[in-house]
Amino acid sequence: MNVLFTVGVLLVAAAWLLTVYRRLVGLRDQVKLAWKKLEADQANDAITAVYNKHVKLYNDALEEFPANVVAMLAGLKPARHF
Repeated sequence: MNVLFTVGVLLVAAAWLLTVYRRLVGLRDQVKLAWKKLEADQANDAITAVYNKHVKLYNDALEEFPANVVAMLAGLKPARHF
């Protein structure tokens, strides 16, 4: 019974960490898409604001627990503001 409980806890923890990883990757992808739009028109203040908003969301997510641990293990780095 204890083995089943331990396996269940480990599975729940793994699923939780996978969810956190997917969220971080999704936020990173949003930053990349915003950067592509910004590269095309760097003079547009609206595009710059959207890019910086996505960077802030991503960087803030990297600082939260357990995302900071997942990011360290996955090699995810903070993005730079424009």
